[in-house]
Amino acid sequence: MGYNISPERMMCKKNVAVLVFGIHYGTSNQFGYEIIAGIQMAAIENNMGINIISVTENQVNTGDYDHLVIDKNYEGIFFLGFRPHIDFIQRNRGHNIPMVVLDNYIENPLVARVGCDNADGITQAVKHLYAKGHRKIGFLGGEADSIVTIERKNAYVNNLSALGIPVSESIIKYGHFSGKRIKRLVLDIAKENVTAIICISDVLASNAIKELTKAGYRIPQDISIIGYDNLPISECCVPPLTTIYQNRLHIGKAAFFTMQQIKSGIQISSVQLHTRLVERGSVADINQH
Repeated sequence: MGYNISPERMMCKKNVAVLVFGIHYGTSNQFGYEIIAGIQMAAIENNMGINIISVTENQVNTGDYDHLVIDKNYEGIFFLGFRPHIDFIQRNRGHNIPMVVLDNYIENPLVARVGCDNADGITQAVKHLYAKGHRKIGFLGGEADSIVTIERKNAYVNNLSALGIPVSESIIKYGHFSGKRIKRLVLDIAKENVTAIICISDVLASNAIKELTKAGYRIPQDISIIGYDNLPISECCVPPLTTIYQNRLHIGKAAFFTMQQIKSGIQISSVQLHTRLVERGSVADINQH
């Protein structure tokens, strides 16, 4: 892809820290890879280094990661996969270190959110399916308390309502962004005679295709599938996955630029990037049926 990231410490005179939890970034197939690559590219352009630091679940829950980033002369801190603990923010407000949360949200004037417009992405997915004749559309989310799941589910509900399509809780299921243990969830949705399922990540979508195919469903003839992210795996699905593209490189770069603006005294709440539908082979046109 023409760029690489390294989990090793890349220390310069000025540096930024990326705290990571629950997000894989080791290869280009993984969601966090391009986000961190974007941060790194922007940092290098500004003669800065980047230090990628994994945190534990206990540290995420308690906010006990001060020793990893405070008094280390970091220009900014990025949070990938979790929100900074409110206690951590309050303890360190005097340090005036810009904090940017990737694809997540926290209501605090000291923290900015950077990511893609979740509502825009799901709106494109619903409208695409509607144009193809689909009226009973299921929804497979990640963890129910994830802000990404909540925002995309709300957009799904709002778009169906705007189109006059009844919203049924029986075809809305929540799993794990890892894609594990979704067999029962996706088959339960399929049993409700849906013609399509919106999965809020490509990992969920690719696993949904596998489980439905094993169960005897034909994709897209029996059930159409739309993913989200446009990870490299989306092109390798059988059939290739129609998905919502969010430019993760640009998310990473935008996060870095947002950090710089905060450091210069500009208070930023959130930065949202546009998404784009990528049409492949996993959605059937059923208007003739």
